[in-house]
Amino acid sequence: MTAISLLAAVGLRRGWRYGPIACAQVKKPTVQQRRAEILETTCEVVIERGFAATRIADVAKRLEVSSSLIHYHFDSKEQLLAEAFAHYAQKDVAEMEAEVEAAPTAAAQLERVIQNYVPEGSDDVEWMLWIDGWGEALRNPMMRTISQELDEQSAALVERVIRHGIDSGEFVCTDPAAAAMRLTSVVDGLAVQFAAHSGMMSRDQFIEHVRTLAAWEVGLEPEDLSASAAPRASVGAPSPATETALRRLVSQWCDASMRRDAGAVAELLTDDAVLDTGKVISGREAIRTALHKSFAAFEWLVQLAPNAVFEVDEAEGAGVGRVMVQETSKSKRGAESVSFALYDDRFRRVDGQWRFAARTRTPLRRP
Repeated sequence: MTAISLLAAVGLRRGWRYGPIACAQVKKPTVQQRRAEILETTCEVVIERGFAATRIADVAKRLEVSSSLIHYHFDSKEQLLAEAFAHYAQKDVAEMEAEVEAAPTAAAQLERVIQNYVPEGSDDVEWMLWIDGWGEALRNPMMRTISQELDEQSAALVERVIRHGIDSGEFVCTDPAAAAMRLTSVVDGLAVQFAAHSGMMSRDQFIEHVRTLAAWEVGLEPEDLSASAAPRASVGAPSPATETALRRLVSQWCDASMRRDAGAVAELLTDDAVLDTGKVISGREAIRTALHKSFAAFEWLVQLAPNAVFEVDEAEGAGVGRVMVQETSKSKRGAESVSFALYDDRFRRVDGQWRFAARTRTPLRRP
């Protein structure tokens, strides 16, 4: 009789009662969970030792497992380091994208890109990992591929922000992809100097360098980006890009009127635009027809807009303006006249382009 059966027999004779012997069920981690754990730990070791000095044995020791377990999940040290870098960097990029996209305007988004992209200091572990990763990419083909993909993701984020600013009328930029590449490349280059060397520049100086370039790329002033981080009223002075777009819109109206081209004027209107020159005309086509008839009465017409002020809601893509217009004309009957008028305008952004939604003309000096 075994010791266990003997003990049971004694217990039965003494009236002991036994239930089933319970063993705690230890749930083994899934393959994905184990891989994630290994990658997280590898990142910790790399931050301490660097990519070149990190060994599989170091990771196994930190996890208190055998090196063979690491090799079961990763074919080589090169694969382990590359996937660990991707694991860490992708989380970093995802967090930055979420914060950037939460900003209310494109200018504020670009400012958040700058603030998030610039290292916190020479001991910024995230940036040290990126810089070390670039160095490792020279020797590790797998790391090179992942590093390139991550750099392309960063540039793509900046490009999306710039395109959003163009669509919203906040930015002027002819080549968003090239601008994003220049901006991220400058940040990367300055980051190496800032993070690897002490005394090269302060973080504030770093941000100012990047902000100056970013503003230049999108047609703003550096202070426009820094001011965008503060809460702004929904309606106020337009951004420089919107100001330029609205002034160009007014100039296009004057130019089309001088050419007596009703079709060109109609292209500047929203579909439901309203023109009030003493008689209210509604709809783009109705306005085009009325202007065509009106222009036909002139031999020549000069229209100038020397003064204009605007207020806009950038987020909503709507605005108002007051435009003073001087008109000089000669009718086909030979009569010449000079007049001044004030246009009260409403504007709307349609597919990224500002258009007249309404124009109300009030004579200031009649012929």
